[in-house]
Amino acid sequence: MQIARTVLVTGGNRGIGYAIAQELIAAGHKVAVTARSGQGPEGALSVVADVTDAESLDAAIKDVEGKLGPIEVLVANAGITKDTLLLRMSDEDFESVVNTNLNGVFRVLKRVTKSMLKQKFGRVILIGSVVGLLGSAGQVNYSATKSALVGIARSVTRELGSRNITSNVVAPG
Repeated sequence: MQIARTVLVTGGNRGIGYAIAQELIAAGHKVAVTARSGQGPEGALSVVADVTDAESLDAAIKDVEGKLGPIEVLVANAGITKDTLLLRMSDEDFESVVNTNLNGVFRVLKRVTKSMLKQKFGRVILIGSVVGLLGSAGQVNYSATKSALVGIARSVTRELGSRNITSNVVAPG
């Protein structure tokens, strides 16, 4: 029998994050989702948080752990796109995608691994994309962030693997 875990899914109010949260709930896990707006699936604890805002993450994680217990599994899914060709891409378009898709993963990961270290257990699942491996015209910003997740996962594994905390990237597409 599978152990029910406390899971946090960022960006769980729609798309892939919503579907992941649904499946985890169906498997019997205690699931919380972060969203800037909207709600996660029925049965999930929905908390308002923006991965670009450290204070909102601190409050959301405190709320989740207060209601569901220490976070054992992170599914870092929150992300945005601002697609356009390199020569037309503004600095803001590049930086906002990096801030959400890459810096946001760092912000959440840093916060949830504290509980994982105390428990000597954790699972980190980073939602990447096939374009992080192959590239895509008009997605220099997005591709760069998704490619960088591989480096994060490998480094987290080296840092925390001996404490029973694993990290993997799933690349849909």
